[in-house]
Amino acid sequence: MGRPMATSQDFLNGVCSSSLVPDFLKYIFLAESRDGLLRYASGSVHQTIYFPEAKAFHICHPDTKEQLRIIKQCDALSEETQRLARLYEQKRAALEALKKSLLHQAFTGEL
Repeated sequence: MGRPMATSQDFLNGVCSSSLVPDFLKYIFLAESRDGLLRYASGSVHQTIYFPEAKAFHICHPDTKEQLRIIKQCDALSEETQRLARLYEQKRAALEALKKSLLHQAFTGEL
C-alpha cells in the first residue's frame, strides 16, 4: 500500500523483503489468476486462504534489477491493454449508434 493502513481479520498482511519488489509480487499473483489462488482456499460459505497455506507459498524470483525491468514491461502491457479496451468500447458504441440510425432510416423510408 505504501502507507499505514488497517485491514480486517480476513486479510493476510505481509511486507516484502528487500529482495522482492511488491509490484513484482502483484504480477505473480495476477498471473496465478483468481482460480489458481482459490485452489488453496477452504470454507463452504466464505473462501479463505488461511495462514498455514499462505505461509507455505514459495516463489522463485530474479534479482531486483530484473524484477524492475519485468514490472516496467508488465506496466506498459497493462496500459496498452487498457487503451485498446477503451478504443474497442468507443468503436462498439459508434457501431451501435450507426446500427440504430440505419434501422431508423430504414423504417421511416429515409434510406
